[in-house]
Amino acid sequence: MSVQPKVLVAILNYGTYEMTINLIRELRSNLEYENYDIMVVDNCSPNESAEVLEEKSHELNFIFYANKTNAGYAAGNNIGIRYGIEHEYDYSWILNNDVELRERNVLSHMIEIAEKDEHIGCVGPMIYTLDGTICAPYCRRPSFWSMTGGIAAEKKYRQQFINKSGEVYRVYGCCMLLKNKAMAAVDCMDERTFLYGEEDILAERMLAKGYVSYYDAEVSVTHKESSSMKQMSKNRKNLQIRETKKSMELYLKEYRRYPGIVRLACTSVRSLIIWTR
Repeated sequence: MSVQPKVLVAILNYGTYEMTINLIRELRSNLEYENYDIMVVDNCSPNESAEVLEEKSHELNFIFYANKTNAGYAAGNNIGIRYGIEHEYDYSWILNNDVELRERNVLSHMIEIAEKDEHIGCVGPMIYTLDGTICAPYCRRPSFWSMTGGIAAEKKYRQQFINKSGEVYRVYGCCMLLKNKAMAAVDCMDERTFLYGEEDILAERMLAKGYVSYYDAEVSVTHKESSSMKQMSKNRKNLQIRETKKSMELYLKEYRRYPGIVRLACTSVRSLIIWTR
């Protein structure tokens, strides 16, 4: 590419400013891309994150915004996405602060993919966990069966696509490259969710406007388990169950038009899985 598309790297912080600073330094040192800026949104952290990050923004040259309330993952990231749209960035790269780059060309390669097809609204790389496991892509639109009795079969089906790049239903929210033209068309992420399920809802919003998601298996990142979640609640499982049920109810009712008994079955199965992990 002769002229690199302009990218805004959007990093949401909640109580873990050290990780945010480390990620910014890693991007500055290792990312093989020139035309990007970094924006950090502090989601009303209960510690000194906002003060530290505002001070560091001058030294590390990033845009800083202190949110006055913790409205959740979608609303927090939307601040960055909307900033990117308003300031004419071509892409917003949503990046959790607990992500580590595995290749220097991860951003440039995802952009190459997105630039080839105007219908691609979102690109996600291969995701590794800390133990080296690869997170299988979500290839198909979820069905009632795949969200209930067929969960194990669906998981097995997904495994065969780990090393295959291609169109998917949705990508992982910890690292996703969003085409801002698509985000403007779908009005960004649904801010009625607080945590969990945002990717599925975003996928539905994009599909309704003619955009698709793409899994780029040629580049990857490592996602360390959510540190911000540990900061938010001592009873993580209860929080996860509660917020997952709220997000699933919104997704299944409004975006999938499932009747009440079906929604109850899906949310109950998901809650049981979380509780027994």
